[in-house]
Amino acid sequence: MSTEELIPMELYCRHEELDITFVRALAERELIQVVVREEHTYLTAGQVVRLERLVRLHYDLDINLEGIEAISHMLERMDRLQEEMRTLQERLRLYED
Repeated sequence: MSTEELIPMELYCRHEELDITFVRALAERELIQVVVREEHTYLTAGQVVRLERLVRLHYDLDINLEGIEAISHMLERMDRLQEEMRTLQERLRLYED
């Protein structure tokens, strides 16, 4: 994480007009990862992308934190399963050739 740019969470929330308590709640539920240094909280660029997805779920689709948590875990599981499927397909191609 040291090579990735850190964005002050408070500044980001102000700029994007986000409720900082909502973003803190996402961090508390470990739906986004934050970096705390010298009593200041930062987001990494990679987490900003994830945060934007979760913000859209909440504000555009009116999904509460519990729903976001369930959807997030389900999407992570789908990603892992897709990666596993790709790996297995590659192995299968080796045996087919």
